[in-house]
Amino acid sequence: MEKALQNMQNAVEAFMQTMDDTEKKIAQVDKKIKSLREELEPMEVQVLELSSKLRETERTLHDKLNKVKRVRRLYLNAKTDSQLKMYEKEYNQLMKEVHKLDKTLSDLRDQYEKLVQKEEKLLKKEMDLEAQKAELYHNRERMMKQATQIMGRLSSKINRTRNA
Repeated sequence: MEKALQNMQNAVEAFMQTMDDTEKKIAQVDKKIKSLREELEPMEVQVLELSSKLRETERTLHDKLNKVKRVRRLYLNAKTDSQLKMYEKEYNQLMKEVHKLDKTLSDLRDQYEKLVQKEEKLLKKEMDLEAQKAELYHNRERMMKQATQIMGRLSSKINRTRNA
């Protein structure tokens, strides 16, 4: 009987140590998840701002291209040299603006893609940490179930010893 009680005491101590270790690991994982969240939140804001800038730049570029199209039509229908020069000057100016907007749009798209890729990596890392946390909780539940079973067996032994 004493041997069973000693085994039970050792099992309980091991169980408590394992539970403490599991709690520490869960706390570490929670801390990592929290730090990832703090890193992700400003990044999500940046992604939204960049996508807004992208839409605005695309709209501006589209408007400029429509103006270029209109000026080109006017240039082709010009009747005097002064009109030709005026439309050509306006056309060249618009094309410079279009090229500038196109370069800006390209840069914004590159920034957006890099930011989205970085955000996706962090989200994947967060999901992995969440899975690890779930696994730790599952292990803790399993250990609690085992401890309950051991306690039940010990209780049965004690009852049998009393009745004997």
